[in-house]
Amino acid sequence: MIKNYFFLNRFIIEINEELNDSYLNSIFSQEKDILIIEFKKNNYNYFLEISVNPGSPYITLKENYHRAKKNTIDFFEVITGAKFQSLSIADSDRILKISTDKGCLYFLIRGKFTNVCLIEVGESLKYFKNPPDVINSEALTDELKAVNFISHFNTNALSADLEVTLNTIKEKYPYIGKEIISEAKYRCGNEETKEIISAIPEIINEINKGELAVFIDETNYLLHLGVKTFHIFPYASIVLFKDMPGAVNYYISKKYYFEQLSYKKKRIGKHLEKELSRITSKLNNLKASIDKGSKEKEFNKLGNLLLINLSLIRHGMKNIEVIDIYNDNLPISIKLDETISPKKNVDYYFDKARSQKVNAEKSKQLYQIFSNKFLKLKEFEERFNNAKEVEDYNSIMKELKIKERNENQKEHGPQFNFKQYLIESKYHVFVGKDSKNNDLLTTKFAKQNDYWFHARSVPGSHVVLRVENNKETIPKPILKKTASLAAYHSKAKTAGLVPVSYTQKKYVVKKKGMEPGKVALLREDVLIVKPEIPKDCEYIEKE
Repeated sequence: MIKNYFFLNRFIIEINEELNDSYLNSIFSQEKDILIIEFKKNNYNYFLEISVNPGSPYITLKENYHRAKKNTIDFFEVITGAKFQSLSIADSDRILKISTDKGCLYFLIRGKFTNVCLIEVGESLKYFKNPPDVINSEALTDELKAVNFISHFNTNALSADLEVTLNTIKEKYPYIGKEIISEAKYRCGNEETKEIISAIPEIINEINKGELAVFIDETNYLLHLGVKTFHIFPYASIVLFKDMPGAVNYYISKKYYFEQLSYKKKRIGKHLEKELSRITSKLNNLKASIDKGSKEKEFNKLGNLLLINLSLIRHGMKNIEVIDIYNDNLPISIKLDETISPKKNVDYYFDKARSQKVNAEKSKQLYQIFSNKFLKLKEFEERFNNAKEVEDYNSIMKELKIKERNENQKEHGPQFNFKQYLIESKYHVFVGKDSKNNDLLTTKFAKQNDYWFHARSVPGSHVVLRVENNKETIPKPILKKTASLAAYHSKAKTAGLVPVSYTQKKYVVKKKGMEPGKVALLREDVLIVKPEIPKDCEYIEKE
């Protein structure tokens, strides 16, 4: 219930007291979907952490937060230094408002449209996360200005509505949340609408005044934030808290820990299953080959018989019948290769005999090697089945050389692996590594309004300048610096000046049948630049 309206309501009441008389010192991000708002109060710093991840949005307050020296981006700099006035919540929606003397920040929890935005005094809307094209900024601005925000606990839900039913409550009061309704149903023990409806205000009041709790199911890696009096959450253990920031921070930390456990467990489990299956198949094939036996003696016999009767073999013969001195002088027919000489036919059978001997010995050696690997994997499997902590899984992954996923893989999938630069600590530039990688960068990764660059008339990398905010005009110096990177990552790298084509990605097309890395431009502009990595351009190393 970390994103439940009434838990957010309680949060803003508690935080208002902490942030009173503070100033906004900085607003930045160094993790995907996470915005940090730093407040300074006397000699203390507070950090409001907001997640706009659609699957797990949250807001919490931390007294300590380490800002990295690299790869951080500042946001909403126009209100840096603003005096904090209040933190409030919409009276019937999950919208939080941070009011300052320079403007207001809004945290909207709306599924895939979850975001943080700023309305400066007398200015238009600005976003933390680039919004979908379907969002009308003017309409959203008008909506936010019309919302009634409160800084006290909302005790009016259902209080005066005598006609509401379970069928209409979700439509009329969607902000109440399904967990509260489920808790009311559990307590009433039946489907009598009046009893269930009447239990809801009591549950809401418990959220306001009750002791906060995190319900933990270690076996299934499940967590729930609630109050101690709740019954609907399965748990093996429970941790109690007096304040919202403490409960939320613990919940987030534990949730991350569980995600790590779950991810590592799945990763190791799949690896062991795949490797055990592969090695078992290999062992079965080797065992079948060993059981089948070597044909070394048979091929040696045929070679000797041919050698004894070499004078009878003629070039062009497909087979020859000779006396088998090794088997009671019975006649035996031996197949010959008509295209080679009699001597080479003899050599062929002796070579086959040697090959059979080598293969038989190799099969036995490989069988022993793979048997040892199988036993070693079974030891790992036993350790894996007994592992309980992240450290246990880390040790197994390290020994099995199972690579961790990186942030780039999380966001774009493992197939995306581009060079990345950061210009002026703000503008992200991505560079293709080869023809196929260029195609991925242009056709799969780049967004419609991103800028695309390529050195003219020479082979080179596709280069994409990410446009984070479609409302923002990219400065010409930034375009030139990106063009210099495109020239630098081309065959014209050593030239004095290089013409570079650039356009928005929506004017770059990949026609059917085009070779990897080839595209067509519907329109283009050209910049003449020096091939180089600009001084204020930082190469971002992948972890």
